[in-house]
Amino acid sequence: MSGKYRLVTRSDMDGLVCAVILKQLNLIDEIKFVHPKDMQDGTITITENDIITNLPYVAQAYLVFDHHESETIRNKGADNHIIIADAPSAARVVYDYYVKDNDLSMIREDMMVAVDKADAAQFSKEDILNPKGWDLLSFLMDSRTGLGRFREFRISNYALMMDLIDYCHDHGIDDIMKLPDVAERVELFNKYAEDFKEQLRRCSTIHKNLVVLDLRNEETIYPGNRFMIYAMFPQTNISIHVIMGFKNQNTVFATGKSIIDRSSKTNVGELMLSYGGGGHGAAGTCQIDNDKAESVLKELISTINADG
Repeated sequence: MSGKYRLVTRSDMDGLVCAVILKQLNLIDEIKFVHPKDMQDGTITITENDIITNLPYVAQAYLVFDHHESETIRNKGADNHIIIADAPSAARVVYDYYVKDNDLSMIREDMMVAVDKADAAQFSKEDILNPKGWDLLSFLMDSRTGLGRFREFRISNYALMMDLIDYCHDHGIDDIMKLPDVAERVELFNKYAEDFKEQLRRCSTIHKNLVVLDLRNEETIYPGNRFMIYAMFPQTNISIHVIMGFKNQNTVFATGKSIIDRSSKTNVGELMLSYGGGGHGAAGTCQIDNDKAESVLKELISTINADG
């Protein structure tokens, strides 16, 4: 044992910054990117050699950092569970935990501001329609943007994440965006922008305050920013994206409150938890057996409409 840990996190902006901080502290020598459901289902073996961030709690880990409200319901007060439900990002929880006793002056303030903004979805309509800098990088790294479905990149998204962890230590966002592997993804993101908007218009239905985007029958799901739907349907305050799960094994309901109109009263994390999923107050997902998907969708629409 090297005395270092493995980081188990999500492959997104929050996971990236958590990795940058923990690497700066010389605490990790390995990184594994996983999906939250893999943790809930126990398909990832976790030991006392693991630090987990932004994922469901596993008791065997050395430390677990999180800010998801459903996790405060699911797990009460374990010593190795560092959870602050009102923190804007898991990276902020990690930073605040270690900064008291460690020098984190190398961690760029603009990067911390950006990860908080991204994970708390504090984007303006202009940020959504014309993203730049850290905002654009966060959209490129968001698995829900869907660039990972397009395999013609020089290096994989995993390899890019690993490169960025090192590169973010000593480069600003302008340099990061000029990296060929980042620029390549920006080009693809922009190339499909109009196709993406057209697909949103065609596949969306309005149910009072809710917009449901059903992509189950789409042969190609174009890549794009998950928040675009709120800029395009400003009369709604919450959305459900309906997509097929891995290898069509189940149906995924990805539910999120509008970041343009924040008046929705639904606690999304609690609602998703009641269907075996999870999340926090404003966003969450659940994965449902295909034969139950239609009845669950009707229930979700009814509950969300009743909440207002």
